[in-house]
Amino acid sequence: MTPSYRLFPDYGADPVWAERGMVDLDDLPISSRLRTDLRTWAARWEELMGKDFRIREKDSHNEWQRDGRRLARDLQRELGDDAVVTYEP
Repeated sequence: MTPSYRLFPDYGADPVWAERGMVDLDDLPISSRLRTDLRTWAARWEELMGKDFRIREKDSHNEWQRDGRRLARDLQRELGDDAVVTYEP
């Protein structure tokens, strides 16, 4: 069965999820650069949304979404054809 992952941020969590829940990025066979970029992207979401889940800066949020789509493609490339990666901002 092909593993399926989704890129999705949540407070205090790594932003990659599988059917069983959050995936620890340290357990994935990905580069340290991508691991760092994914965690930075997730932290940026926390800054942009705040605790009340309100978008504070629309332009910054749009940029964050573009970065997320790029990171999902990077994650797919590094995991290869044996995995399916989706992006759900």
